Amino acid sequence: ERNVQLALRIEDDLPAVAGDADQVAQVLQNLLDNGLKYGRDGGVLSLDVGPARPGTGWPSRSGIVVAVADQGAGIPREHLPRLTERFYRVDNGRSRAVGGTGLGLAIVKHIVNRHRGLLTIKSKPGEGTRVEVLLNR
Repeated sequence: ERNVQLALRIEDDLPAVAGDADQVAQVLQNLLDNGLKYGRDGGVLSLDVGPARPGTGWPSRSGIVVAVADQGAGIPREHLPRLTERFYRVDNGRSRAVGGTGLGLAIVKHIVNRHRGLLTIKSKPGEGTRVEVLLNR
């Protein structure tokens, strides 16, 4: 409906990670849903999965990094610290129009914390948003 392309980049021979498969699937579903809702019509939604590498901003842990990036409007810096709060919305009108509840990223944060992982959100207005999750071995 929105003519969005999904770009998958999943590296070979990834290490196994510890965790509940259903909960990790929920993380992926919520991140991809957000990317579709808030990404640009006719844009690209990227899903990248690879090993955690030293020097890429992650602590020295073995595991994988799952990243979802959209080409949407982006999020102003002042909103980034609050995005994982329950019911927090950057733009109430747009969130309601696309069916957002304000719970998706709160659920992601809760699941990632339960799995002793890490979550980062990077965004700039006009450039889109990238959400990265580190899952440990």
